[in-house]
Amino acid sequence: MTAGRQLPLTAVDTVQATDSGFIGRKEVRADDPYLSGHFPSLTVYPGVFMIEGVQQMLELHLDGALGGIELVSVESARFSLPVLAKHEVVFDTRVTGARPLVSTSTTCTVNGQRCARIAATWRCTS
Repeated sequence: MTAGRQLPLTAVDTVQATDSGFIGRKEVRADDPYLSGHFPSLTVYPGVFMIEGVQQMLELHLDGALGGIELVSVESARFSLPVLAKHEVVFDTRVTGARPLVSTSTTCTVNGQRCARIAATWRCTS
């Protein structure tokens, strides 16, 4: 976490660079404090948290630290399967463009099945 930015959630466990972007991973844990009371009988990971995951992973991929990236626009976000507690979401993200604006195209999967596709544009502020 960087000074001045209080993260509402930790949306990334690992990030690994690829030729065209990165592969990130996040295990959804029912006991994470930000999921408290969110569908208590069936913990569903909200789609907006997946967009936050792309942002945090992009920050780590580009700068090695959280902060310094802000969302400009979401061109599309399609969620096709629910992500539940104990699932590990794999974010396969292609990064294009050059600072200060970069675009991402992400396919999210759980157990090899696509659960989301997210296309977004980001501004690098650092």
